[in-house]
This record gives sequence, structure tokens and C-alpha cells, in this order.
Amino acid sequence: MMAAMGLSAMRILVVEDAADIREVFTVLLRSEGATVVAAANGREATEAVARQHFDVILSDLGLPDVPGDVLIRQLLAASRNHTRVVVITGYGEPYLTRARQAGAEVVFTKPVEWARILDYLHRPGPAASA
Repeated sequence: MMAAMGLSAMRILVVEDAADIREVFTVLLRSEGATVVAAANGREATEAVARQHFDVILSDLGLPDVPGDVLIRQLLAASRNHTRVVVITGYGEPYLTRARQAGAEVVFTKPVEWARILDYLHRPGPAASA
């Protein structure tokens, strides 16, 4: 069951190197009303954040060109920390802790139910600090 408001006001960057997973996340988020930009690697994600603001970055940790925790720090610095970072990964520790220390607001481990991700995205984000 979809929430009444959906994610219609939300701009989300999906960072995932596996094309099939990237496409599924993109389609599902768009079906909820979100505006979605997809990136296949850290370079594409960094370029996207330089061009526009995102409310949420939904990222994998296992990217081909940059470690996930390094990318999280880069993206948060480029967005002046006004972006929520949600990680979905098949990795375990110590990667999960590194992602949180880098600034990920929440880390989901695969397999994760889509409803859990949606529930999280529907929650209000932290107040942006100036």
C-alpha cells in the first residue's frame, strides 16, 4: 500500500554498479513519485551531486572506482551535509561501521525488504543545519 503523499517532493540519487539493481531501485522510487537520477559508479555520483541537490543518496558500498565510505564523505562534503545517505549493501563489518562513521544515516544489509527502505524514506529527515 502506497503512502498518500508518496515521495513526490523527494530528489534521490541511486548509486549502484549492478545495472539490474540500479534499474529496479530507479523504477520503484519513481513509482513512488520521487525524482531519481542513477549513477553506476562514484565518478558519476560525484558529477551528479555537483550539478544538483539531492534529498537522499541511496548507495551501494561495493563500487568499482571508489570505496563506499570515501564516496559518502565526498558526496556529503559536496552537498554541504544537507543530504541523507542511505546505504544498501551486501557487505558486513567493518564496512558497515565505516559507512556510518563516514556519515550514512542508515545502513541496510542485503537482502532487505523494499517496504523497510520505503518506510525509512517516508520518515522526516534531520533538520538541515546552516
